[in-house]
Parts: sequence; structure tokens; C-alpha cells
Amino acid sequence: MSFSTSDYQMASLPPRHFWRRFGAYAIDIIIFQIAFVLLFLAISAVTPWDLTLPFLREQQCEETTAGPLIPKVEAEWPLQAGETRSNQLCRISWLGSKGYTVFVSIVVSQQGSTTMKRAFSIPVGGDGNPIDPNITERPSSSIVLLLLPFAFAYCSADGRRTPGKRVTSLRVTTVENGALPFGLAAKREMLKFLPLMLLAIFDLASLFESRLYSPPIEEMIQQARDINPLSASGFLAVTGALAPLLLVFAFVWWLFPLIIWRGQTFYDRFCDTMVVKN
Repeated sequence: MSFSTSDYQMASLPPRHFWRRFGAYAIDIIIFQIAFVLLFLAISAVTPWDLTLPFLREQQCEETTAGPLIPKVEAEWPLQAGETRSNQLCRISWLGSKGYTVFVSIVVSQQGSTTMKRAFSIPVGGDGNPIDPNITERPSSSIVLLLLPFAFAYCSADGRRTPGKRVTSLRVTTVENGALPFGLAAKREMLKFLPLMLLAIFDLASLFESRLYSPPIEEMIQQARDINPLSASGFLAVTGALAPLLLVFAFVWWLFPLIIWRGQTFYDRFCDTMVVKN
């Protein structure tokens, strides 16, 4: 990285090409998503793994008033004043998969003008009894987010262009107008997708914790009832609280340099690269 070189050449660097960049990114994301969907369907067809992406999932829920879990939930989570409970059986499925059923108990409490919703959920079998909770975990989206930069890098290295940049007549070069080697292209793409990669890392960390420690069902109900930052559900709550911070970071990282234009985005300055119309 050479900030002095970038500053010295700032006056001659290309315009921002905002709408061309946006169009190229949209085209590339659509194409790569389709490619990953086809890849996951092929893997699911020849292995016991059920891989999917969230937008392919279908969820249908219906109220239930009977089942072996309802007395246990009511015993471990008695309602307090101002609280109401609803129990549901949700069938979750997706293209090319048998799917699974989840029992969900939702408790809603009203505190002044604030409505608080807490939920306990666990996958169940045909008899309504709990089965391995890890069956619901699908790290597919996080895997895609971690692989996406390398797919972009392969299409951008050694003078190549991603499909979107080819359609919009854009190309990524070094500040000396040279082709990017794969290592530099990978560094640039990892920095470009940094907010999404952080989100994927948080998601995989929560998945790893849930697989590392599977508490008994009584403890899982108590964790849903009393959010504890040190518990698995508490970790997910902390991760959820980080989402707004990641959103702000993404805005600053992606859009701020294009609004307050100084010739390069942050990740281009770190890599001494630029986007040119070609």
C-alpha cells in the first residue's frame, strides 16, 4: 500500500462511475447467486447434506394447542402479568429438500408502550418430540459470503473482468494501469466485501457455539425466557445488536468514498487500484 503514490496521482485518477459500478455489482451478484444455488443443489443431490440459501426457503406456520412440548414449556416458563403465549408448528422446506418441522413458543409482554417478544424454538419429529437442534442450522449463506470475494477476484485477475464489469465497460487496474495479479485482486475483493465477511464470521461463530454446547431442553427454555449474554441465545442477541453497527460501517466503507469523492474508494486506496472505463 502506498498512500503517497495514490495522493500524488489523485488528480489523474478516473471519475467515480457510480451508476456503472452499481449496475456491475447488481449483475455480478445475480449471476454468482444463481451459480451458488446450482452448486448447492448439485451437492445436495449427491450427498446427505441439505444446502440452501434463505431466499429459497418456504415457511408455513399454524397454531397448535396440543403436543408433548407444551406442558414442559408452560412449566419452565410460566406467564407473568401482561404476558401472552402462542404455540406454533412451522414447516420449513426449500427446493430439493424434505425440510423439517419446528415447534415455536412465542411469549409477548407489554411494558408501557414497549412490546417485547421472546421465543423458544426447537425442531421436532413426527410425534412432536424434540430432535437434534443442529438440523436447522444452514451455514450456506455465510459460506457464500466468504467465497464470494474469491469468485470476484478470479474474474478480476490477470486482465479479466467480472460479467457485470464487462457489460458496463469497467475494468479494475493498478494505479499504473496494469493488470491485477490474483493475490492483489483477492486482497481488494476481501476488503471490498469486508462488512459482509464480518457478518458471515459472526454467524459462523454463533453456529460453532451452538454446536459446541447443546444444553438440555429445560435450559434452552430458560435461556429464551431470561436472555443471558453468556448463553448461546445471549450470544445471538449480542450478535443481533452488532447488526446496526455493521450497517453503519457498510455505509461508510462503501458509499462515503463515492459521495465525498477523492479518486478512490477506501479498499482501492489500500490496494493502489482503481476502476476505469474501458
